[in-house]
Amino acid sequence: MTQTEILEDLDYVKTLAEEGRHAPLLGGRIGLWWGCLLIVTLFVHYLALLGKGPLSTEMIGMAWMTFGIVGGIGSAILGRHVVRQPGASSMNNRVASALWTGNVILLFTYAISASFSAGLGYIGFEIMDTMMPIAFGLYGLTAFVLARIGGAKWQLVPGAIAFAFVPISLFLLGKPELYIAAIIAVIGTIIIPGIIHIRDEPKAVV
Repeated sequence: MTQTEILEDLDYVKTLAEEGRHAPLLGGRIGLWWGCLLIVTLFVHYLALLGKGPLSTEMIGMAWMTFGIVGGIGSAILGRHVVRQPGASSMNNRVASALWTGNVILLFTYAISASFSAGLGYIGFEIMDTMMPIAFGLYGLTAFVLARIGGAKWQLVPGAIAFAFVPISLFLLGKPELYIAAIIAVIGTIIIPGIIHIRDEPKAVV
């Protein structure tokens, strides 16, 4: 093998490595699944607060528990498709998986702790409303990090939307309108990005 051929091979390997680093994110289907479930659950929560929905305020916890169980089952099923796609082991997809897993662990821990605290009478159930600014803060941070490491600068837009809804959520704490605002935010930060990620998924190994 000549020196020229060796250099060409090295350039080729470098190109593959760079393409892997900037590989499209593959979690669009999972994000869309959770986003749709979240919208339904937020709306059910909103109706319960108004006394107009199928559930009473005492049963809101059941709605969120169902959200977590159904979401987890669907996520596990969809995850089998993701791991088989080209680019699943790329740097940005591994980082995305780690970020979203960390987000879920934090939000789950917070929700359980807050609900037990409220249930034991240490604080009112309004503490659950504070999950909204925390969640959108995490979404914004995740989108910002993925935009920087993956090269998809468009993700800064849903990240900015998520950050904008942190103060909005804080101003709406304790009000039913918080959950309508959250639905709007979910569309901009999870639903639309999820659709874009699905569109950008590689269809075959090149």
